[in-house]
Amino acid sequence: MQGLSSSVVIEFCKLCSWAYETWLNHLELFDRNPRATELRQSLAGDTFARLSIISQEYALLQVVKLHDRAVVSGYATLGIDYIIEFGDWSEPVRSHLESLAMKLDEFASQLRDARNKSLSHNDLANMMAGASLGAFGDGEDEEYFKVLQEFVNIAHDEKIGGPWPFNDLVKNDVVTFLAMIRSS
Repeated sequence: MQGLSSSVVIEFCKLCSWAYETWLNHLELFDRNPRATELRQSLAGDTFARLSIISQEYALLQVVKLHDRAVVSGYATLGIDYIIEFGDWSEPVRSHLESLAMKLDEFASQLRDARNKSLSHNDLANMMAGASLGAFGDGEDEEYFKVLQEFVNIAHDEKIGGPWPFNDLVKNDVVTFLAMIRSS
């Protein structure tokens, strides 16, 4: 495979930003929402709980997909490994990206079982055991996205120029959404 085109880098940046947006949307709507307790105890509590699970599972899946190998069963998969392997980076840049990827992989490795046994597949043994999958410590998710932002900024700057900031306007969207459901 040849080096990364600017269009591939942009698609990668979009994937990373989408993972960030789905995570931040869940965080703001369910974990940091000052009305969460009220909504959980309301007549819509069951729906609120379901939406939380759907949102959390989807956000986690987006993160773990970024950590797929560059080539799986002969097919290229766009993620962190692909960017490193096919980026044709200078040695200092490649070393820096690999160092960041190792930090990112530490977090993602905690989610891999959840992806493989629950999010992407209905692993029978896991379902019957009722095992908990995919736990991580407080703040580790926030640190993950800081490191991912650094990784994305380097890749974008080296191949296109300038950073690629993640969209944190999701916070405003959640506030607007909550105001709308309050008024209805």
